Amino acid sequence: MSPFDLNDTLGLETMGTSRFEVVLVRMVIASLLGAFLGFRPWRRLLPNALPPAREVAQAQTLIALAGALMVVVIGHSTARAFGLVGLGGFIRFRSGIKDTRDAAVMFVMIGLGMACGLGAVPMAVVATLFAGIVLALFDVGRRARLRLVRVSVQVEDARNAWGRIKLTFPGSRVLELPDAGPGLGRLVIETVLGETQDAAGVLRALSDAQIAGVHTVALDEGKNGLAA
Repeated sequence: MSPFDLNDTLGLETMGTSRFEVVLVRMVIASLLGAFLGFRPWRRLLPNALPPAREVAQAQTLIALAGALMVVVIGHSTARAFGLVGLGGFIRFRSGIKDTRDAAVMFVMIGLGMACGLGAVPMAVVATLFAGIVLALFDVGRRARLRLVRVSVQVEDARNAWGRIKLTFPGSRVLELPDAGPGLGRLVIETVLGETQDAAGVLRALSDAQIAGVHTVALDEGKNGLAA
């Protein structure tokens, strides 16, 4: 019976210190490049583009890291390659990806990770910059999406306020208007809002229009429709 060999069990003999450092640096670079494309920092400077969902960006970063790790694990072994492909068949992504480009970016992440794992870091950097430019051009040319929303406003003297609210949100139509009177009432309107505009944004718009007596604003998101 052969003696227990801790180095062989942990695989320390097959990966020396220098090799471990190389692999670690490549995985770090793959993660950084993946995070750059995943989080797309330039979107914060564009008015019509939302920052990517954090979960999607994190998943794409991990996919880039996984691509680098797969290349290291597979090495020159055909058996390992087929084994990982077989295991990958069991993986199913069940995430609500709203932008179909996010799904396509995942394939780019795999390529970036594999390039880093193979040591083709300059190629991975150039590919990241090129993909970033392409995505930025798509984001710049992106039209703002509009949605039809029911807005509930608790306001003093709702009938008088409605006239000024209609000027603030042209094209709005009233759905519920309380009886005349100076007291607090609930005004419900249907209007078109931008993709990123929420109840706080509507409240700010009413405040900027100097509409007095507004207490609360609520959006009925369940009634939304999308418009180009």
